[in-house]
Amino acid sequence: METESLTLERGRPRPLESPLAAAGLRTWSSALQPTPAGSLAVFRILFGLLMAGAMVRVLAKGWVDTVFLAPAFHFSYPGFDWVRPLPAGAMPAFVAGLAVCALGVAAGFFYRVCAVLFFLGFTYLELIERANYLNHYWLVTLLAGLCAVLPLHREWSWDAAHGRVARDAFVPAWMLWLLRFQIAVVYVFAGLAKLNADWLFRAEPLRTWLAARAGVPLVGPWLAEPWMAFALSWAGAAYDLGIVAALLCARTRPLAYATVVVFHFATALLFPIGLFPWLMVVAATLFFPPGWPRRILSLRSRRGEEADAAVVRPVRLLTSAATPCLVVAVTFYCAVQIALPLRPFLQQENSAWTGRGFNFSWRVMLAERSGHVEFSAYDPATQRRWRLPTRGLLTPWQERLMAQEPELIRQFAVRLAGELRRAGHAGVEVRADAFLALNGRPHQRLLRADVNLAGPLPPDWILPAPR
Repeated sequence: METESLTLERGRPRPLESPLAAAGLRTWSSALQPTPAGSLAVFRILFGLLMAGAMVRVLAKGWVDTVFLAPAFHFSYPGFDWVRPLPAGAMPAFVAGLAVCALGVAAGFFYRVCAVLFFLGFTYLELIERANYLNHYWLVTLLAGLCAVLPLHREWSWDAAHGRVARDAFVPAWMLWLLRFQIAVVYVFAGLAKLNADWLFRAEPLRTWLAARAGVPLVGPWLAEPWMAFALSWAGAAYDLGIVAALLCARTRPLAYATVVVFHFATALLFPIGLFPWLMVVAATLFFPPGWPRRILSLRSRRGEEADAAVVRPVRLLTSAATPCLVVAVTFYCAVQIALPLRPFLQQENSAWTGRGFNFSWRVMLAERSGHVEFSAYDPATQRRWRLPTRGLLTPWQERLMAQEPELIRQFAVRLAGELRRAGHAGVEVRADAFLALNGRPHQRLLRADVNLAGPLPPDWILPAPR
């Protein structure tokens, strides 16, 4: 903040700048410096191709039917219970349309339209079914949103080649750093989350997962050894915590990227985690020097008037009326991305057990959970109790995932209470016998069995996590 003090320079008064204001001005000036757009263009191309392949995979695996159409009931996010799947004939076409939009993003073909449609469409798919949440789906949503607002089509795109946008080999540096920040958040918080007793001192859940893969050719017998689980647990935490710094350092970057490729290729072979490994391999290219694609292709940077224009543009941005809004928007986005994964660290509970704060927090590969739940109706007036079947309302995979998370159990209990009211059983409570096994421990009761899950919940409706 500027002070109101005055000083004299050549006989004229002028305001003194505070050190904080000067530092902020220097930081923003650096953020607006032109940087080669090649690495952003390559990221756009690879991200678009990867997303197109992911949508084709959804169709090929039949997930449109099993995830979106087969369930009679969908678990929802707070405030989005109104989101419903499209009719059966429209959902496959919708997913195919997302594949086309992703190809448009890769090619830079009507880029803004394709990027916005892909972001909105992918977000819609994620909102349909909360039980389908995965960390890499959340990352795809964030990266697609950034692609929708950033001009990643100024270089090597159909739009630029055909004059739909002004071709430019440079972008302000903050755009590249914003994408780097997003990937860094994933790695750093994934590493911090691994600094817990289960991961470091019990080697769980890796010990459980690796033992189940003892039949893998060549390395299978090693995977069953306890020392291997401990070694990989500690190595995984060190990798997540250190890889961003290693990618940013020029000396260690080649080895760091080779480590990224080997690490994620190994996880893709050992664990069924979908496109996440390939997404991180693609995203890590953002940490290369921004001009690396042109150097590889032996292309000369543009000079003369275009280079001058790239230098002048940041000065115009710095003095434009939109600059404060841009600073606020970028700052707010970064603050949210830090605040969301901080939630579990501020709670006096195990988020892997309660489910509170676990999602959207980059707690990657931290929990092996196996649950079992049975619902029952209880009539306080007659003290009668009877079991409530779930068959026909949930698919097997929904039942399996619901039993692992208290909030999903609660949502389904509310649904069952509605069914009871329609059947003439007003005032009947819905209770649950829910048990959860976490990271190799035996099953233990998850919820209080005497709580009406369809009504107001007491603070202790979730039982304490096992030690």
